[in-house]
Amino acid sequence: MKIVLAGATGFIGSSLRDTLLERGEELVILTQKTKFPPASARLRYVHWEPSNTARLIPEMDGSNAVMNLAGEGIAERRWTKAQKEKIAESRIHATQTISRSIENARVKPAVLINASAVGYYGSRGSELITEASSAGRGFLPDVCQAWEEEAKRAEGSGVRVVRLRIGIVLGKGGGALRKILPPFKMFAGGWLGTGHQWMSWIAKEDLIRLVIHCLDRPEVKGAVNAVSPEPVTNKVFSLVLAQVLKRPCLVPVPAFALKLLLGEMSDMLLAGQRVLPQKAQASGFQFLYPDIRHALETILR
Repeated sequence: MKIVLAGATGFIGSSLRDTLLERGEELVILTQKTKFPPASARLRYVHWEPSNTARLIPEMDGSNAVMNLAGEGIAERRWTKAQKEKIAESRIHATQTISRSIENARVKPAVLINASAVGYYGSRGSELITEASSAGRGFLPDVCQAWEEEAKRAEGSGVRVVRLRIGIVLGKGGGALRKILPPFKMFAGGWLGTGHQWMSWIAKEDLIRLVIHCLDRPEVKGAVNAVSPEPVTNKVFSLVLAQVLKRPCLVPVPAFALKLLLGEMSDMLLAGQRVLPQKAQASGFQFLYPDIRHALETILR
């Protein structure tokens, strides 16, 4: 199977790339870098710019699947006006280019699996959220809606589109834990604000498995929540993490301190979503790590 993959160098994309190669797939990696690692019989790199549709058409033509994980990290730095534009444009423009390239390909791929995020739903308190729930309001919901609309363009070409609404990804060597772990290891960990906000999370291994599941199941399409079936509050997460690390969790981080430190980005940490993976489970997907304690113990051992 020939698969075109964008966003293959990040925390999630690099693991997905390795898993697909282990399955024996032929990969075309889209990268904005001009120097590539060595290619092989089943792996090659193609330089692309998210605004250059013509460059991608030959790669889309005859491919079996396209996977798009490209996008600036949401929590990489403070949300200045310029950074917010970068977050939005890196997702929307890249997806627009991919969808337009698919539209213009002679032989179109069967499926486009496009990343999105649970930020689509906005802050919803303790409301149970499924794929049928409405979009929220604000910066992240607006970005996610525009992001998904560009992916949906490919449906007009007869392509099956899966929009993966990804939660907080937990895994070794990166993701959310890269920033969460240091204060806990230094005996200064605590929950954020009241700690009542819900965290919809997923182990990286389960996320990679879910992407493959969506690839292999032609009946899976549309929005798919990529989260564990057991979301937890930030306070519960923090207490379990402290127990796994054998560290205290005594002093919460005040909301005002987060706002001073992070500005608008603090809203993402203080307002959560209680999201359920209804479509994934209905299609037969089995989570290896539905429980937060088991996931953290496995990741951190």
